[in-house]
Amino acid sequence: MLRVTIFDDVLAARGERFTVPGVQVELFPHADDAAPLCTAGEAPDSVLMDYAMGPERKSGAEAVRELRRAGFAGEIVAISSDAAANAEMLAAGADRALAHKREISRYLDELGARAPG
Repeated sequence: MLRVTIFDDVLAARGERFTVPGVQVELFPHADDAAPLCTAGEAPDSVLMDYAMGPERKSGAEAVRELRRAGFAGEIVAISSDAAANAEMLAAGADRALAHKREISRYLDELGARAPG
């Protein structure tokens, strides 16, 4: 089973659920604790990161930098609908970006197709 962690305030507020065979998805409303969450214990295979997750919260770019400094080696995908925000997260260490949040389900389906077993 592949593990995916998503940091996005809007998806969390809406109570989004992603059910994909072979993929376990955890959703958090902000990325303030992304580094310890993703590097302690069983790390996710992939992290999807929004950019703006509320006032007084870390930006997605800050969280991406912290993840990389903490040694997270999995894939990080920027998921802001703002191209400039995705570019900033890519510059901070994200591996790729999705141009629209509606692409998240397709991305997860692709992961599920590659999941072991």
